Amino acid sequence: MSSFLSWPLFWAQAATPPPPDIAPALQNALVWFFLFGEPSLSLPGLLGGLLTWTKAVGLLSLIGWTGYWVITAVKERVVGVGKWYDYLGLAALLLIPLTVFVQVIQGEKWIKATTIASVPLTSLMGFAAVFFLGVWALIGVWRTIGRLGKRVDYLVLVGIALAFILGLGVGLVMANVQLLPQIIGSPTSSWRDGVVYGARLSVTYMGFVVLARVAGLLLAELASVRARRLYAIGRVTLYESNRKMWAPWVVIIVFGMVLAFTHWFLQPPRAAEMGRLYVGTLTLLCSLLLTSMVTILAPISLPADIQQQTIYTVVTKPVRRLEIVWGRMLGFMALVTVLVALFGGVSLAYLWRTVQGQIARTTAAAQKAEADGRTRDANQLYEQAEQLASRMAARVPVKGSLSFLDSKGTPHAMGIDVGQEQSMREPRSHIEGATPATAIWRYGVVPDPFSPPNRPVMLDRRIDVEQFLPRGTVEGEQNRMLELQAQIVAAEQEKSRPEASPADVSRLDGAIARNKTELDRVRAEFESLSARADELKAAGDDAGAAALHAPLLRIEMTFNIYRTTKGEPGKPVYAEIEVTNSSTGASVADVFPIKEYYTNRRDIDPGILTGSLGNLKIEVRCISPTQYLGMAESDLYLLSENGNFGRNYMKGLFGIWLQAMVLTAIGVFAGTFLSWPVALLTTIAFFIAGQLAFGFLIDFTRQAILGGGPFESLIRLVTHDNQMSELAPTAGVVVAKTLDSLVMPIMSMLVYVVPNFQVLDVSNTVADGFAVDWRLMVGNTLLAVAYALPFSIAGYFILKNREVAA
Repeated sequence: MSSFLSWPLFWAQAATPPPPDIAPALQNALVWFFLFGEPSLSLPGLLGGLLTWTKAVGLLSLIGWTGYWVITAVKERVVGVGKWYDYLGLAALLLIPLTVFVQVIQGEKWIKATTIASVPLTSLMGFAAVFFLGVWALIGVWRTIGRLGKRVDYLVLVGIALAFILGLGVGLVMANVQLLPQIIGSPTSSWRDGVVYGARLSVTYMGFVVLARVAGLLLAELASVRARRLYAIGRVTLYESNRKMWAPWVVIIVFGMVLAFTHWFLQPPRAAEMGRLYVGTLTLLCSLLLTSMVTILAPISLPADIQQQTIYTVVTKPVRRLEIVWGRMLGFMALVTVLVALFGGVSLAYLWRTVQGQIARTTAAAQKAEADGRTRDANQLYEQAEQLASRMAARVPVKGSLSFLDSKGTPHAMGIDVGQEQSMREPRSHIEGATPATAIWRYGVVPDPFSPPNRPVMLDRRIDVEQFLPRGTVEGEQNRMLELQAQIVAAEQEKSRPEASPADVSRLDGAIARNKTELDRVRAEFESLSARADELKAAGDDAGAAALHAPLLRIEMTFNIYRTTKGEPGKPVYAEIEVTNSSTGASVADVFPIKEYYTNRRDIDPGILTGSLGNLKIEVRCISPTQYLGMAESDLYLLSENGNFGRNYMKGLFGIWLQAMVLTAIGVFAGTFLSWPVALLTTIAFFIAGQLAFGFLIDFTRQAILGGGPFESLIRLVTHDNQMSELAPTAGVVVAKTLDSLVMPIMSMLVYVVPNFQVLDVSNTVADGFAVDWRLMVGNTLLAVAYALPFSIAGYFILKNREVAA
């Protein structure tokens, strides 16, 4: 059985009460229903992302389907004509703001909280408002479908009713058997909790029903789509972009003009930062030009064709509406692809001429200084050239989990906060110099330092030892020998257990025999390699002996220093690093000066990894007194390899290509129902919200914004009140909080609609000289498709129901 089916997966996240005394099959079924219906829960990994995406798209489909039929009902005068159910809808519209207002004035202590039959008054008002609104909408949709719909629309409506009953039933059953508290973490649950969570589940289930209807319509459309028509529409779109607006030529000219004078204005603060500055600037330039181009082209294309009536020649032919949407996206993305390839090639040539040329000149100057006997200048120039080269690479880091010991030796998840500005993505901590304070990076299966001690979350940070100790080397064969010995010991211990069955004993005996045979072979290979290496070293062939050993284990660090005093002029701050093999107990230590703003490198004996089984501990201490050494988790890592920079740079531009694809889908979608100025502004708004304000939207959804909602913040702005103090409960404040309570739940839905453009941008990783992992690229590609596909499908349905050739 899959691990996702097991109750302990959820039980580990629950509070202290024991599991409810119900049948395990019913438990698993209820947990599965809750997992698939609760919007805030998901599974880890790709499966969880797909589940969350399906929930979000289903909810949007439900909103779109219901809104379509309700608007049609109003237009056809099925509702809103003074019938008895129209009064229910009017009562719901009045009850919703009234309920929120009563809840706010209760919170402001204007009135006491009132209950009726042990049920809060606001809960009763809320239930009544939802019931009245649901009855009104249901009658309107039912009668409108009876007049204009098809039989399958009745089936959808019946499915929605069944989904509502299912969700409400699951919520009430979970509350009744006290299963709900185990998941939500409350001591107990009442029928009201069951109704609330059941309603949440019902909405998600209803979304699945409507999504199935949308998928059916889409599959029928997909069966009629032809690649030849898509290609023709895409080619026409590409020609129009080139002929009418000269978009590619404008972008190329601007790129060339900026590139021609870049070196005039880009002066790095430190010589070693030249590569990062140039790479970051070029990727930013490509991003601005390409996203600006598609932001302008995509939303203007369809409205302009509709306004000029040139689209008539397309829609009057046997062309599907989906082909119109996807064909235009295909044409725009073909243009973007050509420009990305062109900009990438030119940028790499430019970087090779500037940054690589600077590296060559710096290396030549270092060699000349060394020949002249200026050792200090030569070392400085060699270090500068090496720092420049590290940025023009694709380093593959192996990172551990960071935790701290304070000056008294007490473990903490964070070190000392010295008051400097922090990055919310990766906070930075400091350790005090000349004290036992230590920063510890652990490798292996280690607990997350930020997880609760009674419910630790384990992180898999094991090292792939064979990546650093390859087969055919002395250390590689020694490591393989120790691993086989550990496997034999583990098998013998498992075999000696009293509960081991005869079949298990037989299986373990076979494994032990195979491992012993392999151990003898590996031991002989290890002894042979060791003897050959010793012979070559004794003969003075150091290069030949080194070839039989694994390469040195490189540790790279980027620390900052917080100085409480200036210290001694010319004397650096020193740190101590200690690397310990957690499995064998072997360790090696070193003391080195910290080069602030530079990458500090230490090469150690690779033998420290032999027999580690992927477990390692790296401890860093600050030796210099009155100084503080700052670090984040990614500031120390084992360097696995240096990849190809050119390939890595093109991966960074691929992230820009993905941003352009999502923007193209949004622009084409907006152009299906808006005039071109409004569609253009809509596309720009989506890009700004997703690129610059997505973090704000996340905080808005979590209601973690200081100072309250937009209306309360407006009062604070006018009255010059700070964000932390409570406002006096005046009438204006109460009205503002009421409006915020009405608006914020609706605005928080934007986080499920606005694409997260920030996560698609990997240019900073490329500029820092780190490799963009292929798994990250695949994940970002799936994310971009998950954003672009719903926009394009929504545009298809809008265009399908719009008379563009009337």
